[in-house]
Amino acid sequence: MSIGMDTTQLAQEMANTLVQLNRITWQHDSFKGLKGSEFIFMGSLAALAGQPGEGIKASELGKALSVTGAAITHNLNSLENAGYVERVSDPNDRRIVLVRLTDAGQSILQEANGIFLAYLQELIEYLGKEDSTELIRLLSLTTGFLKDR
Repeated sequence: MSIGMDTTQLAQEMANTLVQLNRITWQHDSFKGLKGSEFIFMGSLAALAGQPGEGIKASELGKALSVTGAAITHNLNSLENAGYVERVSDPNDRRIVLVRLTDAGQSILQEANGIFLAYLQELIEYLGKEDSTELIRLLSLTTGFLKDR
């Protein structure tokens, strides 16, 4: 990238870089038969459902993730068939169905998170602390921009 690029050239350079990053990142889009999107789903479920063993309504999960009911159902069915999530009755109102991670789901999520954090630590060592801090700052700004759009 050269100094003096106009915004159109910078936008094209950014687009090319993001496409390359996306291709490289999603080449390894599977861990023990699960897709990256399924891990994001399980991680969100774990974060939103509260303590292990508690659950959340599928509709609340969909709202938090900004995805359709069909997408929630697809992921739930797939992960339920694999034994990583389960549907249970709400103890306070048996008409309500909650979803939660199973012990197997919590275990594989912890394992994947450990591998992901180790991967990020390698990236930090490669970039150095200063550039890593700058990358975090820029990604945070980018996230804020995208949320506001």
